[in-house]
Amino acid sequence: MAWYEIINAKSDSYIADRDAEEMLRYLGTALHTEDGLAEAEVFYGLTPNGARRYYVPLSPEAVERTERVLALYDARALTAPPDLTGMEPIRRRS
Repeated sequence: MAWYEIINAKSDSYIADRDAEEMLRYLGTALHTEDGLAEAEVFYGLTPNGARRYYVPLSPEAVERTERVLALYDARALTAPPDLTGMEPIRRRS
């Protein structure tokens, strides 16, 4: 499982919320399989500066499907699973 970190530094709550919904929608579309909907899990929290931080675990197949979305949101691949202390899970059916 590969982990990705996506940071949205926008401070306006409305714009940040809209961007997060758009990101989740894009991920859902990219993860849609021939067998139906894929399950995706996203973790949400804040950086020390108040920016929104998301962590997404993806299988190698899911990484291939979501390459464009990850590039669009400038996701950073992590070398180890993140510390999810204080993070809120956002469970979505994609």
